[in-house]
Amino acid sequence: MSLDAHVVVDRGAFSVDVSLSVPGGSVLALLGPNGAGKTTTLRALAGLLPLTAGHITLDGTALDGMAAEQRPVGVVFQDYLLFPTLSARDNVAFGLRARGVDRATARATADALLARFELSGHADVRPARLSGGQAQRVALARALAVSPRLLLLDEPLAALDAGTRMTVRTDLRHQLEAFDGVTVLVTHDPLDALVLADHLVVVEGGRVVQSGSPADVARAPRTPYVARLVGLNLLRGHASGTHVDLDGGGSLTTTEAQQGPVYVALRPSAVTVSGEQPHGSARNSWPGTVRSMEARGDTLRAMVAGPPDVLVDLTAAAVAELRLVPGAAVWCAVKATELDVYPAS
Repeated sequence: MSLDAHVVVDRGAFSVDVSLSVPGGSVLALLGPNGAGKTTTLRALAGLLPLTAGHITLDGTALDGMAAEQRPVGVVFQDYLLFPTLSARDNVAFGLRARGVDRATARATADALLARFELSGHADVRPARLSGGQAQRVALARALAVSPRLLLLDEPLAALDAGTRMTVRTDLRHQLEAFDGVTVLVTHDPLDALVLADHLVVVEGGRVVQSGSPADVARAPRTPYVARLVGLNLLRGHASGTHVDLDGGGSLTTTEAQQGPVYVALRPSAVTVSGEQPHGSARNSWPGTVRSMEARGDTLRAMVAGPPDVLVDLTAAAVAELRLVPGAAVWCAVKATELDVYPAS
């Protein structure tokens, strides 16, 4: 049981060319910025957009020749799209009724699903009176009511406030673990992807730029977008042994020898900032200029222009002691042991 898809959709000025392979019982997250082609890919899998080329095969059966209503697919849309005049029970039963199931059987199935989602007490409630988390669970129950083999989730937590997202995210993870089909989740939120997915596919400009387990992607980002998502600085250069000449200027010394094009990743918290050139154990230091600062919880994140340009996490005490303001001249330093270097090709 698996999904094998090569989704090619030409929309004039923008095209999508994305390949996916997802085993049954697992969750794949399509992660990327707005306009990357994630939702276009999802809609093509659902049959809501025709393929220009490629194929969609689920459990060995070709879906690309089927109409949307014939596919064994359940969809949870970003805004849930619950029918406002129907109760929660009738919303969940809707797909079954559309497929010819009699009213009593469809409603019994809906009641069983609502009980599973701890919503039995809301069966007769219309969507306007449901909380965001309750509406999300009703939408998921509706998608599961038709016994899909492929479950598609389009930004399923985007409509929730920050406080509700944490609880609903955990609940959704438990529900997806119980689903033995294939799940494809579209999101631009890295936390949703890291918590919910077994495998990530990062899409930028309609193309796959990186894929792997959440841990692998977070450990070794391959584009600036992915690096920003996981909170790392990402530099590209050319390695000769443990020496890396950076593409944007400057150089770094690493502990791991490489040859050829490489990426160098480092945490903002690994970079130290001082007012004078350091003479400690750090094997890498360079002058820079503070360009901007912003608060991030109990720390401040500064952009320091080099080369290389890096993000640096600082305590409020350090900012006050060094009298750091935009335009201030500083020295940056990082130990070679704090650098992760890996091939860029």
